[in-house]
Amino acid sequence: MSRNLESSKDYLLTVNQILRYLPDEYNVLVKLVDILPNAEGSPVRPFLSLVVNINVCTVAHKDAKDFDLCLVLAVGEFTGGGLVMREQGLVAELRNGDFVIIRSEETMHFNLDYLGKRVSLVMHTDGGFETWQKDHNGWKDHSHFKYL
Repeated sequence: MSRNLESSKDYLLTVNQILRYLPDEYNVLVKLVDILPNAEGSPVRPFLSLVVNINVCTVAHKDAKDFDLCLVLAVGEFTGGGLVMREQGLVAELRNGDFVIIRSEETMHFNLDYLGKRVSLVMHTDGGFETWQKDHNGWKDHSHFKYL
């Protein structure tokens, strides 16, 4: 997806496009988010986590503990820095406001060198969150967590 990212409203529209293009995956992710208090107010919904990489080039890796999908959103004034997805044989040449959604647990990925200032916003859900869904990591019946 490509768009010029100009405001936080544009950012939220970008994240919400997951529902349009990947409705089944969206519903699985949002089910985990919605068991948390005040979940509807999360700016990264349907994901649980936001990682901000400022001027970072990554080495090839898989995110073994991610659950299902991962969204990478590029922000800044830069050239280069393509996101390489080895198994797919693809290089996504992301520009400001472009994003890509991958299964980061299954896909070896890294970004290439770039010139300029670049931030990547990485949204994902930790695979360990499924234990929270079952019993709130052993805190389900604790008096301080009755609202859950």
